[in-house]
Amino acid sequence: MIFKKFIDKLLEKRYRVILAMAFLLLIVTVAIISRKSEVEFPSLPFSLGVREIALTFDDGPSPGSTPKLLEVLKKEGIKATFFVVGKMVEKYPFLLKEICKEGHEVGNHTYDHSDLTKLSKEYIIEELDRTRILIKEITGKDTYLFRPPGGRYDNKVIVATTLTGYKMILWTDYPVDYGCPSSELIYERAVSKVEDEGIILLHNGVDSALEALPKIVSKLKKERYRFVTISELIEGRGERNSGYFEKFEKKQEVKPPLEMVVNE
Repeated sequence: MIFKKFIDKLLEKRYRVILAMAFLLLIVTVAIISRKSEVEFPSLPFSLGVREIALTFDDGPSPGSTPKLLEVLKKEGIKATFFVVGKMVEKYPFLLKEICKEGHEVGNHTYDHSDLTKLSKEYIIEELDRTRILIKEITGKDTYLFRPPGGRYDNKVIVATTLTGYKMILWTDYPVDYGCPSSELIYERAVSKVEDEGIILLHNGVDSALEALPKIVSKLKKERYRFVTISELIEGRGERNSGYFEKFEKKQEVKPPLEMVVNE
């Protein structure tokens, strides 16, 4: 009887030791897993929720505005897409070279900034080809991206440009900077309409837009937006390109004036 009680006490102690060791092992295992997660995935929380946005500028290049705009973009460390006018490129080729040197993308905004809906198919292509050739001669880069002046297009424009390989680029976010003296109003309009995989339209030559730009960029960076060029945005969508352009055509509500901002 005494021997049995002795054995029971030994077993009780043994089980306590085993239980304690198991508990200790559990704590160590949890600590190791937690430590391993910290080492392997330190940036995981910061990579979630990243969205893309393309910043675009119409008109120009112009010696009065383009250098200032490039300076702001360089300071912010972002790339944009410039839709340039052929006759301005002809006058200021060095500015187009500077745009490309800074790593920005160049698109076609026609040669004379004409309303394409009022031209024949032949003249539509002539307006685009003339500027495209200038861009290639000056930068060595070819581009088929174009934005119709004033955002004006019809079936004739779509057929003529599609058959010749051009891609029409519109926008999802236009803060109506043309003719608006208030940088604060431009800022508010821009950030209120922003969306993932969207396109912001601003003008190269509007002082209030230039003033609002750093604030717009800062706000969108805080909201985890990554600035990309139009080509990068299209490439990122892969096979969804067909829906991409349809999306922007349907969402186009406000069209900028046909007049070119910079007339030099």
